[in-house]
Amino acid sequence: MGDTDPLFELRNLFLIGNYQAAINEGLTLDHLPEAYKVERDVIIYRSYIAKGDYNIVLEEIKDSNPNAALVAVKALASYLSSERNKDIVLTTIKSWPSDPRMVNNDVVQLVSGLISFYEENYDEVFRALHQSRSLEGRALLVRAFIQIDRLDLAQKELGTMQGIDDDATATQLATAWLDIALGGEKLEEAFFILTELTEKWNSTPLLLNGLASVHLKRLDKPDEPKNAEKLLLQAMEKNPNDVDTLVNLVALYQHMGKPKEVVNRYLNQAKARTPKHPYIKELELLEQSWERLVSRFSPTQAS
Repeated sequence: MGDTDPLFELRNLFLIGNYQAAINEGLTLDHLPEAYKVERDVIIYRSYIAKGDYNIVLEEIKDSNPNAALVAVKALASYLSSERNKDIVLTTIKSWPSDPRMVNNDVVQLVSGLISFYEENYDEVFRALHQSRSLEGRALLVRAFIQIDRLDLAQKELGTMQGIDDDATATQLATAWLDIALGGEKLEEAFFILTELTEKWNSTPLLLNGLASVHLKRLDKPDEPKNAEKLLLQAMEKNPNDVDTLVNLVALYQHMGKPKEVVNRYLNQAKARTPKHPYIKELELLEQSWERLVSRFSPTQAS
């Protein structure tokens, strides 16, 4: 497949989370058939977005750009770059289904789904992607079904992906996510898939976090906390600002009973990076509930 698809390596580098390598690879692809040029640019710009380099995307893609996919990618960069932009972008993506230029475009659908996923608006994810023709779009549907604990629907969606291309990296990653969610004997299958992807494409924070998640699901076994910690610290070395790594370290170190200042160090880093991460929001709600409970039964209140 790599011989006939000039974007095979670029696409896979992006999917496994090796964003700088994807940028480097993309920038070498000068002499492409016209049909591939837009997808190359989309992946390069999405790699910059994944690295947090939003300004590159915002400056290089002009508002007047006639290409729907690139307009959508710029909207994604705008949404992620600042809290002030979010309401504007959310209003904009609602207009896309009635905009003839934006309809029936896989990247437009995917960006709509991604932004709705970040907003935890899963109904909108399903609405945006139910007709998606891309494996990445369908993989996002699998993630969304896992998030709402509809593993039956996630399995059905994964079956659709496997019917399209069982060996594709997007399908393999979606299989691993679902296996981790299912737990039990499926954890070994997830570990095998992620290890194989690591051996083929080299380790990335995304893959290392996936492998660590297998161990985090088995923390009742003696060696698993240390196994998870080793992988997460490797991920930290590759990207100290990766929010999933930081959140997983917080959860792990809380379980291991590490000193509060150590846990808070990683938690504060994660809050600074992504304050609305689902885990952080849930943790803050728990802290607020605890504070209300303590306040209710404090000696001052009781008197």
